[in-house]
This record gives sequence, C-alpha cells and structure tokens, in this order.
Amino acid sequence: MVRRRLPILQASQDDPGEDPLELLRGGRFARFFAAGLATLGLFWIVSARVEARDTSDVVVLVHTALQAPPQPPIEDITPPRPIPPQPPVEDITPPRPAPPQPPVEDITPPRTPPKPPVEDIGPSVTEDRFGRKRTGTGALVLEEGEAAEQLGLPEQQRAAIAGGGFFDPTAFDDVKTVKKKAYVHLMPGIPNEAFFAGVILILLLSFTLFERHGKRDRHAPRKYWHFELTRIPWLRRAIKSRWFQPAVQLPVVLAFLAVIVIGLVGTQEPGRNLAPVLTWNIWWIGLIFMVLLFGNLWCFMCPWTAIPDWIMRGSFTKVVKVKSLAKKYPRFKLWMWPAIVLFAFITWLEIVFDAANRPWLTSVLGIFMIALSWVLLVVYERKAMCRYVCYVGRVSGQYAMMGMIELRRRDGEICRTCKTKDCYRGSERGYPCPTHEFMGAMNENQYCTLCTECVKSCPHDNIALNLRPSGEDVLHSHRSRADEAYMALLVFIVSAFHGAAMIPLWMEWENSLRAAIIDGQTALLGGDVLGFSGSAGGLMTFTVMMLACIVGPGLIYAALCWAMRLASGRRDITTRKLFIKFSYTLLPIALFYHLAHNAVHVFWEWSKLRRLVSDPLGWGHDFFGTARAPLTALWSPETIWYVQVGLVVIGHIYGIYVAQREANRLYADDRGAALRVHLVMMVGMIGMSVLSLWLIAQPMFMRTADL
Repeated sequence: MVRRRLPILQASQDDPGEDPLELLRGGRFARFFAAGLATLGLFWIVSARVEARDTSDVVVLVHTALQAPPQPPIEDITPPRPIPPQPPVEDITPPRPAPPQPPVEDITPPRTPPKPPVEDIGPSVTEDRFGRKRTGTGALVLEEGEAAEQLGLPEQQRAAIAGGGFFDPTAFDDVKTVKKKAYVHLMPGIPNEAFFAGVILILLLSFTLFERHGKRDRHAPRKYWHFELTRIPWLRRAIKSRWFQPAVQLPVVLAFLAVIVIGLVGTQEPGRNLAPVLTWNIWWIGLIFMVLLFGNLWCFMCPWTAIPDWIMRGSFTKVVKVKSLAKKYPRFKLWMWPAIVLFAFITWLEIVFDAANRPWLTSVLGIFMIALSWVLLVVYERKAMCRYVCYVGRVSGQYAMMGMIELRRRDGEICRTCKTKDCYRGSERGYPCPTHEFMGAMNENQYCTLCTECVKSCPHDNIALNLRPSGEDVLHSHRSRADEAYMALLVFIVSAFHGAAMIPLWMEWENSLRAAIIDGQTALLGGDVLGFSGSAGGLMTFTVMMLACIVGPGLIYAALCWAMRLASGRRDITTRKLFIKFSYTLLPIALFYHLAHNAVHVFWEWSKLRRLVSDPLGWGHDFFGTARAPLTALWSPETIWYVQVGLVVIGHIYGIYVAQREANRLYADDRGAALRVHLVMMVGMIGMSVLSLWLIAQPMFMRTADL
C-alpha cells in the first residue's frame, strides 16, 4: 500500500511551521477522528435511538392549527350488486328434547345508588411539595388571589361604596373572591434526530477548520468589503438633517408610553394584556435579530434617554447644551461594572417575579429605566447611561461587534490631522459624541450608538455609514478590556441560563435542591434554620441556583484559559490575558444561540400579538376583528427546528474561526503554540455548542401565559 501525502499549496520554505498538515501528520488524525465519530453517531441514532431527554411521561401541547386537518369522509359510490337468490334448504334434523337446565344462583352484588354528578371545574391539577401547580398536560398554573375563599368586600371597597350613596354595602356580603388562573404551556424541543445531526455537524466542521488552521494574522490593516450607504444622495441628506433621529424616536416614544399605560391600567390577566407580550415576546426577542442586521439600532431610537434629553434641552432638533451638573463619570478600572450588575439583577428580577406574566411589573421596569437615564443625565456629562450603565446598550453593544452596519472614518489621515476634533467635542452643527468616542481611533461598534451626530459635526465630511459582512470587529485586531471580557462572558452565561430556567427540568432541579437544603439543615441543625421551607424558600433556592450558574461557568472558562496557557508552553502570555482576549470569541456562539432560543418564541407566540392589538387593555374590545384569532405558529415546527440547529452550528463555526484568528495574533511568532491553544479552546467551544443544542432539545415554557 502506497502512502500519499496531500499536496502543500503555497508552502513557505522559510517557515515549515506554516503548514498545519505537517503538524498534524498530514491531517490523518482529524480525518480519522471525524470519520470514526460520524460512523459511531450514525450507528447510535439508527440502532439505539437514544433520547436527548426521557419524554415518556411528558405531554407536549401543539396548537390545533398545526395538527393534520381531519379528512372528509369518503363516500362509497360503488353501485350495489344484486345477490342471486339461494335455493331453500330443507331441515332434516330430527327434533331432540331439550335437557333440563340446572337452577341459576343469583350472585349479582347489591347495587349502590348512583352518585350525584361531579361538576367539572377545570383541568386536573397536581401540586408538588412546595406548592407549584401543573395541569395533567404539563402546563404551569399561575394564580392570583388568596388561597382560601373569602366572602364579602374589603373594608376599603365597602367604605367607597357606602360613600357613593347608590349601592347598599350589605348587598355584597356574600360575594366570593375568585382566583384568576393562567396556563403557561410547553413548546416542543427539537427532535433527537436534529439534536444528534447537529452534534455530528459541529464535530466534523470543528476538526475540518482545525486541520485547515489558516495563515497568521500579523496585525494586518483592517481591510474588508463594505458598501458606503452615505453615497446614496437621499440617505446622505436625511442623515445630515437634525430631524433624522427624532423622526424615528418620536413614534417609538409614543409606543413606549402606550405600553406603560396599558401595563398599569389594563387588565392584569397575563394572557390578555398587550404590555408583557409586546415587551418580552416582540421587543426583547426582535432586539437580538435587529443587532445582527443593523448593529446598535435600538440605541439610535431608544426612548429611555430621548424623553429626558428632549425635556432638558427644550427642543427636538436645536443644538442646545443640557443644563446639568456635568460631572465627570468616575474613572473606575472596570467602567462597565454597573451595567454588568444591572444586567444580572434585571435577569433575576424578571424570572423570580415573573415579569413576563405581570403587566404592571413590565411597566414599572420601563419607568425605572427612564428615571435612571434622567438622573444620570442630570448628574454627569454627556450620556453616562449609554456608555456605562444601560445593560441593554451594553449587551447590544457586545453583539453589535457582529453587526452589519457601522459608522467609520473614510480617511484616517484626515482624522489624524484634524485640529478641532468636532466629532468628539461637538460643534454648532451637532452634539459631541454621547459615549466619548473619537472617530479617528474607533474601530469597533461596541460603544457607537449610531446617533449620527459625528456625521453632522465633522467639518471634513469624513464620516461614512457602511454596510459590511457580519463579525468584522471580532475577526480583526481590536481593543480589549477586562470589564468587556466579563460582560462578554456574562452575556453567554445569562443567555444559556435563561434558556435553562424555562425548561421543566429546571423546576425538578430547583425542588430537589430545596428539599436537599431543608433535609440537610434538619439533619445537622435540627430544623430549617435558613427558612427554605417558608414562603421565600423558592426565591432563595432560585437565587442560589442562579449564582451557581454564573460563577460555575466563569470558573470553568478560567480553567480553560489556564489549560490554554499550559498547552502553549509560553510564560510571557498570562492566563489573564488569554481570559480577556478569548472572551470575545464567545460572542458568535452566544449571539447565534440567543437567536436560536428566541426563534422558537417569536415563531410560536407571534399570534398572541395579533389577538392583543384588537384588545390591548383586555377590556373585551375587538378593534380589528382579531381578538379571537387562533393561536398558530408562523412556521411549521419542522422548519423552526431546522432553523434553530442551523443557527447554533453557524455560531459555533464562526466562533472557531474567530478563536483561530485570535490565537494566530497572540502567538504570531510561534505556530505550534497557536495551534495547541486553538485546539484547547475548540474543545471548550464544542462543549458550549453541544450545551446549546441540548437546551433547545428540551420542551420549553412559553414566555407569556394563556388564559
């Protein structure tokens, strides 16, 4: 048998380490490993049909519109055939006398009188040890009201009726307090075939990219394809107009204020109020898709800063200085820590207090963001809210590095020789940059809010709005900071945590942990000293699990960076530097998992919005004739499953490629070290992507409830 080696294209004679196939013994390791793994996986699926999760006892609810429509009955049009008459048959059997029958004993048990009919009061509900209720089909039951039935009116309502002089207060002595119930149903996860196919694709493509390790990036100039949108005359004129941003912000502000009013004034039944559905199902989900396509477009139209900004300036368009204390923001080493803390706190608050099913809480959160923006605008210069505090802006800023829209300088030399720096300081034509960015040095979308003030201010007309491929900021050399690294890691952890907290297994884990804590205290201390069996026990258990889900993966990533340093064999590049640099490589995996997670919500739950636009307050209106429209999925479940798996695989491959480029930049003079570091990071990324696939394979609760 003759061994053949693959040809080496454009091999460098001066640097034999440039050839990854030579380092991998001709690439046989990657090919044999991938082929063997694929064969094993296919055999596993076909022969064993292993379930991603045991769902034998789970009933998955599917909208009736998605079920196969009943087929009409088939009419039998076959003409009847006449049956020929049969000849009569003569009975020649001799008569036999019937033998006497033995007496029959009556053994019938006495019958009890029938029971009165039982009134059907709703679906069967089971309750666990800690009071969480579910229907027989797995739906989670949300209840509002007192646990025990109460008669009569509260004293406050009784006094109000007595003061009105129209009704007799005693006429309401026998009224009952009725609970309001809503049901949060399950959406099915991807099937096992899609799960295992996604895992095999991830493994195959990972080792294919690893084998083709690529060329070193010696801090080459940032050259990539882009199309300048400001070349379009009408768009260029619009961007330079002072009305460009307010014209977009005004309708958004009006819609935002309407959502706040609806959440506070409308019905508090979660399935009949527009505020939580529009906020959690449409805006928060659509925000992630928007960032991928348009960068920080939400920051451009954000109502939270627009309302106080307009009021304090007294104008929509005039370039007027804000009357504030204009203090310098404290120059912390970790500038972004307020946004990191706020992001974690809002996530905790949203899930613990079930904001998606509490319209009033959704409105309160919106009011809180306006008030916080106002306070920061009064105290500090420019918009400290946008740069340091707003968790939505910082999350979208991280994802915007993968965005396809950018504001950039046309010519760097013009910015270098510019004397006035109007894009940074402002002028009579436009405000200074609200996030302290200088266009001559800005190479990332991280802090750019797309406000276009730099386009208006620049005296040299040197600022362009460009359309570009996704992810150019993370593919090329970019600035990196510790707080940005923590935020990037937290974005991935929270997106995975949010998905995990919406699956039925999470409740089982939560109940098991709570029971273990109570039993452990009882065994060691003689009782539940910490109060986990009380009414706040569920909140405390969830908080413990959330902290574990944040700290645990963070420690695992730190250990992965330590393993990369050991694998490199180099001491000059520390674990801390690897922690910061490679945190940006997690953004593609986090973004595309976030898209896959949100896709199932937007495509399954979109029809709730169609209902609620006709009755936004839940008062029984039907303005557009859609208040009783059926709840149907926008796409078929099979299509949604394929889209989800495709998004996770794309994000994984993008992350592998970004990690490859980062390893080549860090170890530009040591090809072997770059290869080993990339291999360790690739193994960690495979684990992250398999976790993403496993999460979308689980049945998941809908974000908002149905009545």
